[in-house]
Amino acid sequence: MNAYTVLLKKEWLEMKRSYKWLWMPLVFIALGIMQPLTSYYLPDILEQFGGLPEGAVIEIPLPGADQVFVETLGQFSQIGLFVVVLGIMGMLSGERTGGTAVMVLAKPVSYFAYFFSKWTAAAAIVLISYISGAAASLYYIYLLFDPIAFADMMSASFFYILWLLFAVSLVLSLSTVLKRSAAVAGAGLVILLLLSLLSSIFREPMLWTPGSLTLHSQAIMMNESVAGAWRAIVSTILLSVLLIAGSVRYLKRKEWVQ
Repeated sequence: MNAYTVLLKKEWLEMKRSYKWLWMPLVFIALGIMQPLTSYYLPDILEQFGGLPEGAVIEIPLPGADQVFVETLGQFSQIGLFVVVLGIMGMLSGERTGGTAVMVLAKPVSYFAYFFSKWTAAAAIVLISYISGAAASLYYIYLLFDPIAFADMMSASFFYILWLLFAVSLVLSLSTVLKRSAAVAGAGLVILLLLSLLSSIFREPMLWTPGSLTLHSQAIMMNESVAGAWRAIVSTILLSVLLIAGSVRYLKRKEWVQ
């Protein structure tokens, strides 16, 4: 059994002990269920709690199934992204300050195996969380609205999953550089939200950045053009590889475990 496999099992065990395998997917499932229910029952909610005059009639047309799924992805981009950052922010910085990193790296373990085992575990829990939330959302969309084209859903999910994996790479890289988990979370959220915001405001100049991946995901569901999406895919993969390589290089510094 090589070092990478041993370290990966260690990460899975730690996630099990901290209940990340439970609460992270549950949060995404809750978000996935909430959006279709809110969209369907919005008129009733407004009628009951909106403080409208007696006899007022609310007529809000039901959104399409595609629109509801886009809104679900929007929930994942806001609350879900916060959950992802919260769940993985201390994977390296926590071990560095707690002294666990010293004991692990003192053994015949490569720095790449040490970092990549954490990246694999984080990517796995994030993927499971997204799939769980998306499946819950699609189930209720099917019950309350109309079925969604499978090809469109898979294409949109591809872009969104790539965005989540970039987030994992970024946060773990920050966790390598910064010692405090709170600083990792703050910096990670600021960078990710800034990328998304700038991509929404400056669409054309930012189409090649990872922040545009969520826009491409939404465009697919709304049957809009995704021309040039390959640039965002290539740049995201390259940036993720550079972040991982840079993090492994930074780990090799003697003062990292101090």
